[in-house]
Amino acid sequence: MKDYLAGAIISLLLFFVLMYVDQTVYRNVMPLNVIIMLLVLHVIFFKYLLMEKRILPYILLLILLVPAIYFSLPALTYHEAEQKILNSYDLEEMESILVPLENDSWNPFTATSAHLFTGKSGSEEITLLVNTMTGEILPSTLPY
Repeated sequence: MKDYLAGAIISLLLFFVLMYVDQTVYRNVMPLNVIIMLLVLHVIFFKYLLMEKRILPYILLLILLVPAIYFSLPALTYHEAEQKILNSYDLEEMESILVPLENDSWNPFTATSAHLFTGKSGSEEITLLVNTMTGEILPSTLPY
């Protein structure tokens, strides 16, 4: 068990940093499935590859982790999505909630949730769905 401790600590630190960034900057829309899988592999590879001085396969795992993090980052932060809504639509009393999206794609980097913004423009209530992974703003009639 001690052999896995160093790899587990490194993976947990990276996981907590990514979770913090996801919760504070993106408000829980990052698809972290691939990253979590690679971090679990990191714990195992750290023990078996670094302890046996097999550096090249370990470096390849780390190289795979970088594009996984890059492709998991949404195109818009929560505040950028909010500003995009405010610039495109003159909304007052704006509220937002996180809603799940249907995902029939095999791509693990597609969005699984989006921000639903509701507000009033004059006397009309407007509901808009913002997919932060693509930056799309769609009018919504969702019953939320």
